[in-house]
Amino acid sequence: MADLRSRALSALRAGLVRGGWMRDSVWTVLDQGLFAGSNFAVNVLLARWLVPEAYGAFAVGFMVFLAVVVIHTGLFVEPMLVFGSDRFRSRVGDYIRVLLAGHVRFSLLAGGLMALGALGVAVFGESLALVAALLAFAIGQGIILGMWLLRRACYVVSKPAWAASAGALYLAIVVGGAATLFGLGLLSAPAGVGLMAVGSLASGAFLWRRLRVPLRNPRDAGLAEAARDAHSRYGRWSASTGVLEWAHGAIPFLALPILVGLEASGQLRALVNIAMPGLHAIGALAMMAVPVLVRARVGGHLRRSAFAVGGGLVSLAVIYAVVILGAGRPLIDWLYRGQYEVGTAALVLLAAMPIPAALGNSLVAVLRSGERPEAVFRGRVASAGLAASVGLWLTTLFGVVGALASDVVALFVEAGVLLRELFTKRKAVEVSEAAPGERLRVLVGAFACSPGEGSEPGVGWNTVREMARHHDVWVLTYSAYRARIEAELSVRPVPGLRFVYHTVLGERAVFASGQRERGGFAEQRHYYLWQRTARRVARRLHAEIRFHLAHHVTFAKYWMPSAVAKVGVPFIWGPVGGGESAPRVFYPVMTPTSRFYEQQRDLGRWLLDRSLGVRSTARAADLAFATTVETAERMEAVGARDVQVRSAIGLSDEVIDRLGEVPLAPDGPPRFLMIGRNVAFKGHQFGIEAFAEALGSGDTAMAGAEMWLIGDGPERLSLEALASRLGVAEGVRFLGSISRDAVLDGFAQAHALVHPSLHESGGGVCLEAMAAGRPVLGFALGGTRLHVPEAAGILVTAEHPQMSVSALADAMRTVAADPALRRAMGEAGRATVAEDYRWADKAHQFAAYYSHLVAGSSVRVDDGPLPEAVSLLADEVPV
Repeated sequence: MADLRSRALSALRAGLVRGGWMRDSVWTVLDQGLFAGSNFAVNVLLARWLVPEAYGAFAVGFMVFLAVVVIHTGLFVEPMLVFGSDRFRSRVGDYIRVLLAGHVRFSLLAGGLMALGALGVAVFGESLALVAALLAFAIGQGIILGMWLLRRACYVVSKPAWAASAGALYLAIVVGGAATLFGLGLLSAPAGVGLMAVGSLASGAFLWRRLRVPLRNPRDAGLAEAARDAHSRYGRWSASTGVLEWAHGAIPFLALPILVGLEASGQLRALVNIAMPGLHAIGALAMMAVPVLVRARVGGHLRRSAFAVGGGLVSLAVIYAVVILGAGRPLIDWLYRGQYEVGTAALVLLAAMPIPAALGNSLVAVLRSGERPEAVFRGRVASAGLAASVGLWLTTLFGVVGALASDVVALFVEAGVLLRELFTKRKAVEVSEAAPGERLRVLVGAFACSPGEGSEPGVGWNTVREMARHHDVWVLTYSAYRARIEAELSVRPVPGLRFVYHTVLGERAVFASGQRERGGFAEQRHYYLWQRTARRVARRLHAEIRFHLAHHVTFAKYWMPSAVAKVGVPFIWGPVGGGESAPRVFYPVMTPTSRFYEQQRDLGRWLLDRSLGVRSTARAADLAFATTVETAERMEAVGARDVQVRSAIGLSDEVIDRLGEVPLAPDGPPRFLMIGRNVAFKGHQFGIEAFAEALGSGDTAMAGAEMWLIGDGPERLSLEALASRLGVAEGVRFLGSISRDAVLDGFAQAHALVHPSLHESGGGVCLEAMAAGRPVLGFALGGTRLHVPEAAGILVTAEHPQMSVSALADAMRTVAADPALRRAMGEAGRATVAEDYRWADKAHQFAAYYSHLVAGSSVRVDDGPLPEAVSLLADEVPV
């Protein structure tokens, strides 16, 4: 217990240090309390002031409305909380606008169906009160659900205070309006629904303004398509589970008007209102426990944490049961002014209800922490099935008491099924068996794979070399790298690492042997053909070796097929990139050739997104890793099911140690370094323009400053002309292509790296600069934004070319004038690389993914510097 208490205090201190945690938690609890309290108050006031038949009509209409709620929550709210803070966070305003457009269509359909139901009741029934309640909910549900969607969007942008403020406004309107209407003698079930709609409209307008949601839909069809695909896949389970949960609770309310009368539904609702605060508290605490249990599972102490959560919830349920037994009858008399009576049997059943609910919610939390929604679904099936069979029988025999008994029995049955599911292991993926701890046989697709190089070949080589420390790895790669690979292995062999070389039939030997390299469209066309023809090689290898798993590593681009995607074993795709694009506001300042290249790249990617090969690869991926949020959105759009953001790049221990020995920047005039091919999207022109502006500012810190540009390419002549035109030709040195060792040595002569790339999936040069203790200055785009923390450099927004250049110039002057700042940024960069970007650590994380995936369990391994994702599940079912 002491150990648990100390860990809890440590976690609390850590949260307070990160800042804002306690404040946001308070606002979150307040938000939940205000909205739940508002709806509870409406139910109690209506039950107190309306005749039983009128309140029964409201209760039945409310139950029908809840069916719409659970589907809406499953399709819109829950997926938004999962995806909005991660995959779509770069365009969260447009994303919410897309969801609202879908919400409008959903509400029109739901409202029409509810209106048809009201018409059916009017034709075949006798209760005008029920018809009026159903019509009121049909009209108001769109407004109410729209506000709930906007309210939960506040959590996506980490602003729970906005949601709580909207809750206070909603409470004032609904409760104040109910009291006013009662005083005027105008309170009715439709009027209560109308108050909820008016309160929702006011609160929703407040939230819309706060969230700054655009009035028009975004023009990017890809965003809408990615959002629809993501929500559709997630919503299948969540909406289906929600419907079953609704059915469990709704069947008695819908059956009682037929079997007994509307007043019986009103009585049941009035009694259940007493248990609802405890049930909602238990459900909310169980949801809050899910991330705790996830961490416990990863840390290896899930059983202990699960018992702690379950014990706490059951203890709360027992206390609440005692309160109901002791104070339930006088409380019901006081709330409803004696309008509803409660017998001993009903009181005991109300008191018992929270106990199985606590058991079930505890088990649901544990199963969700293990990413087992199908198990939760089966538990809901059991409870709904019992409510529809035994529950109806009990309701027919005993009325309200039978309905309460049905609910308690169904909750116990659900808990029993969930307990059985918890101790039923998932069926393992059917591949050749591997004993626990045994080295798996892994097929890796790495078209580019070469030792001693950077970029794609370096990613391929370092990944497979380090993976061979954990598993037996077969690498399917391009034959052009054969000479370099075999030369390296003859000197430094790697046990467990084997290579299979593939060449496209008929290609020229000068390319296949690596004597010449392709570029541009010819390279892309060859890569596509290589992947398509290498599929046969991959399948023949699997027939002979019987792999446990396949993994695509390079090229790291999502818009090309993978040869190892459909071998017949679990498949990991990535990390891959390619979803990034140069901001269109930069097109006017590009050369016509560069602008044409970007347009052709976007067009080619759009066409390949729709190719069978790419979509087949995406659908085959059991796990998919994207290098940036932009790529994650596009991978979702082409059919990938489980996409996570993860860096594709790293540094070897040798390089980290070597760069770690680089001394602090030398005294004297500042020297800035730019490294990369001289192509437009690398943004070298903006680096030169920013350097010229900083140099011409008259800042004494920039006196004698130089900029070195390492690399070569088609833009070199235009870059040299630009430097001359801006009058900084003497200060900008073009060093051309030099060896990798020389590049690493160049960091010792530099004060900072300038990296203004317009679209970058990786950006390994940023890691090298940080490892050398040099600040990184650049644009907050793509991989650069992912890899460079705020403490290790200065990244400026890329919203307007001239403003971005000026901001980059200011960054240059800042680091030039402040050696202490450069030193602090350098230390932060070195710490980041050492902690998060070692190839050995990345391989260890992948090894964990491999083992869990082959065992049939998809888990997330904490890999350091990923964007923080809020993973919440909505518990938005009001009382």
